[in-house]
Amino acid sequence: MSRTVITWLLIALLLRLVVGLAQDPLLPYSSETGGDSGWYLDNGYKLVSGADVSQLAPPPLYLIFIGLPQLVLAPDAAVIGIRILQAFAGVATCYCVYRIARSIGGERAGMIALVLMALSPVFILEAAQITTETIYLLWLGLAFVAYLQAHLRSERSYWLIVLVGACFGLATLTRAALLLFPLGLVVHLLLIYRPALALRRAAVLLVVYGLVVSTWTIYNLARWERFIIAGEGFASMIYIGASGWESPQAVDVNLEQDAPSAASESRQDQYIDGAATVIGRDVGGYLGRRISELTSAYLQPHGTLFFPGESLRELALRWLTQDRSFTGLVALIQGDAFFPKLALYILHYGSIVLGLLGMWQTRRNWRVTLPLIGFVAYVTLLHLALFALPRYIFPTTMVWYSFTAVWLAAPGGVKLKMMTQPVLAKDGMR
Repeated sequence: MSRTVITWLLIALLLRLVVGLAQDPLLPYSSETGGDSGWYLDNGYKLVSGADVSQLAPPPLYLIFIGLPQLVLAPDAAVIGIRILQAFAGVATCYCVYRIARSIGGERAGMIALVLMALSPVFILEAAQITTETIYLLWLGLAFVAYLQAHLRSERSYWLIVLVGACFGLATLTRAALLLFPLGLVVHLLLIYRPALALRRAAVLLVVYGLVVSTWTIYNLARWERFIIAGEGFASMIYIGASGWESPQAVDVNLEQDAPSAASESRQDQYIDGAATVIGRDVGGYLGRRISELTSAYLQPHGTLFFPGESLRELALRWLTQDRSFTGLVALIQGDAFFPKLALYILHYGSIVLGLLGMWQTRRNWRVTLPLIGFVAYVTLLHLALFALPRYIFPTTMVWYSFTAVWLAAPGGVKLKMMTQPVLAKDGMR
């Protein structure tokens, strides 16, 4: 590892520690301002302390991660410890994105991606939040680094495929939305390798992945006699995606109207029945809602909600459509957290536009880049059916930054060196 890389990793760590440790450590526990963070902390403590969590819907890994410090530390010290650990996890993710971009675009692309990740406000802010994203992104980054290296090396490194399966399994036990993505990797293997080799690698990947994910299934069967794979949120997300979100109370009221509960019916079945009712009542409205919600999730950068005040996008649209005066523009600029929000918007939209250009630029290297592009497609299509928020789209940002770095490293359409050529003849690739 070069001194330049180490320097930027230290800068990334310093920024994350400064932001994380500057925040009130008791704020996540507040019922009024803690939001999801308070729920995570409460259920994390319950899980690791042996309390009854037989109805827990999300997967357990992040809850264990934040629950263990609460067993041995005071509430404020536990949050400080979690934020320090997440700062290091965020730095490790920066390094993973550096390795990903370097694999698809060379050293210069890797360094640009590292700088983007180190200085990006959204990643700095995210490391201080008591939510799953920071740890989820770390497992994703490690998995993609291992997967790319497995194809770029000439030797048949099955231990890398084992690592891929384990890391994707751990990512799924952090966020269950990833559950079906490894099947897409099997398709990728079949596309680029001869059938026998592809099937061997796919078998190793799926077996390891299944073993890791099954640990939560086995625990629930043994402890609670409850069958669950990764998490139980899919049915509710389908229903909320169909009916819309106002509040938990409104969802419950609407669900009873759309699918009255029966004594023999589980809550998950009730969600599915309710979604079927809503969709059948107005198919066109459902499709319009899903497209509109997904579009809004992409248009609203994750991280802007960390700042107070009205949405910058709504304020700007209001100025463009109703005002367009210099006084109105000054008022817009003087709004709450205008410049931090503007930075998030510039990076968000810029990374998507330049990332698309980077994807097109690397099209001849599709054997290596397809899993990354496939992950963006997977998340997008998944949340076309499930409830969509900017937070749920946010994990794709690491892919957008990687391809943005590739484009910036080779401006003007400079051809990239084809990194798969040494592997084609030696590792059974088509």
